[in-house]
Amino acid sequence: MPKHLIITSFNGGRFLLEQTRAYLKRLAVGEESRPDVMCLQDIPFRDLPLFEWAPYVTFAPMTNHLINGQRAVVGIAVASCYFMTDITHHITWGNGNLKDLQGVDCNNQRAVPTAEGDRVIDSTEDRVVICATIVKDGVEYNIATTHGFWARGGGVNDAKRSSTIRLRDALVHEAVCRGGLVFAGDLNCARSGDIYNMLTNTLHDCMPIEIDNTLDPDHPFVRKGGKVVNDYVMTCDIGHGSKTYDVSDVTLRSGVSDHCALSAMISRS
Repeated sequence: MPKHLIITSFNGGRFLLEQTRAYLKRLAVGEESRPDVMCLQDIPFRDLPLFEWAPYVTFAPMTNHLINGQRAVVGIAVASCYFMTDITHHITWGNGNLKDLQGVDCNNQRAVPTAEGDRVIDSTEDRVVICATIVKDGVEYNIATTHGFWARGGGVNDAKRSSTIRLRDALVHEAVCRGGLVFAGDLNCARSGDIYNMLTNTLHDCMPIEIDNTLDPDHPFVRKGGKVVNDYVMTCDIGHGSKTYDVSDVTLRSGVSDHCALSAMISRS
């Protein structure tokens, strides 16, 4: 069989709900099939021991959340079973100084559900990108993840546009420097509109067209009949003139968080 990398992108939902912890514990003890690499969003730093089965981990903080009345640093991470090198972090929103998240109550809900309340949160929560090279069986795989900028109602505002431009530019820069890359993460944007088009002008969306929702079936939006693709696997080949990665076997796993876990097989073209 050709050499490949199994990757899973997973939004832990900050709280690490009961089903989320159960899933991660099953991974930890080997009761679940482990991917080679996990791209993680909304993961509390204090819960990284759940990924001790992956000897290589890099974490990028976004904010100091207020979860169940206690502060907890939350961010994104890449956890790998294989050697990880050339790790870079890019800030796409904020200044890189960790802040206590403001504008939320003790249950981590938005205290003032208005545009002004959103601006308070945005001023105390960074957005970041992690890029890294994973080496498996002598083959290098360049992987990136982020947790995209959130805007009320799935809309678009100037802050989201600015963050997305910086995200796109960071991914393009890393793809040019590394020889292409695979992105897997929660972009917080639907598969249409300005934000999606801004990214897919330079990245290739590898999500099968038949996948029309990546939120868990028990998510309130889905229970009301809604569907949206927020989680993606994409490739960026810019600067190389040819396809650098193949993405196949894209699947979703529900029942593990408020988003489905997104998995795919990655191979070098």
